[in-house]
Amino acid sequence: MADDKLVAVKVADIGNQLPNHVSPSQLSSFDRCSLAYWFSSVAGWREPAGLPQIIGTLVHDVLENFLKIKAENRTKEAAWNMLRDTGEVVINNNKSWLTEEDLVTLKDKSAESLKGYFDLEDPTQLEIDLEDLERPVTAIFESVKLYGRLDRMTRDGVVRITDYKTSKRPAPQYLTDSLRQVMLYAAGLKENGLEVGEVELIYLPGRDRVRRPTYKSALDRAVQHLVTTRRKMDSSLTKQTWMANPGSPCKSCAFVKACPAKTAKAPIPGTKESEDLLQTLNLEKRVRSKSSNATSGMEMLPFGEEAQ
Repeated sequence: MADDKLVAVKVADIGNQLPNHVSPSQLSSFDRCSLAYWFSSVAGWREPAGLPQIIGTLVHDVLENFLKIKAENRTKEAAWNMLRDTGEVVINNNKSWLTEEDLVTLKDKSAESLKGYFDLEDPTQLEIDLEDLERPVTAIFESVKLYGRLDRMTRDGVVRITDYKTSKRPAPQYLTDSLRQVMLYAAGLKENGLEVGEVELIYLPGRDRVRRPTYKSALDRAVQHLVTTRRKMDSSLTKQTWMANPGSPCKSCAFVKACPAKTAKAPIPGTKESEDLLQTLNLEKRVRSKSSNATSGMEMLPFGEEAQ
């Protein structure tokens, strides 16, 4: 984020703590806009899944379940059947807001991602342990607790972490965040005694594959970003002041109407007026116990709470 664009926003003290752990998705959320992170991960307002997120989840679920079956049974027909069956469930669960145009987009883009997958690799030749699909990664770096789930890991001569993307490959300067996420997973596994040799991003619609070796400086940068970002979160919580980033992140933000940096008459976040406004926007609020938010010991690994 460019510092000259940021706007400091004071929030009411609602008594909430930071989540017990930090996940790669939390890091990305905070980097985009720390005030939006506050609304979601501190105040507990759940952002509704948009169409791109639903497509991504659908494709990820299909590929996870597809790779669980025996290698010789991983045919295109089996994958399409899974996509159709899982897609029907997704459509039924979201039919209250999906438009006809949304349905066409969902079907077309999920199908294109699956076609891209088969163009990139032959799944019958892929050896993978079930425990390496959606594998949880937990570690502690300088008292900061990492928790996340990687899409898959393979061990065909080199231990490799793979992350699926249902978008097209971005310009090189925008690859940093995605590569840092998988490098962070590699650092977490290394902390637990497993050396990862490569990380990989697969951009399914564009049939693009990005691989990088897990060299020490890249792992160190990922860990430092984790630790530094958590310290910034701690500081923002202490000061009850979070930085809003009015600009491109606002286009997909559910909290725009409640954001004082974007909406002039928006109430102070955390006040009853702000809570009432968010309820009128049909957002759902999670209720967490204070014990689940506390930053106490590690006896609850993987921290016993939802990975956001």
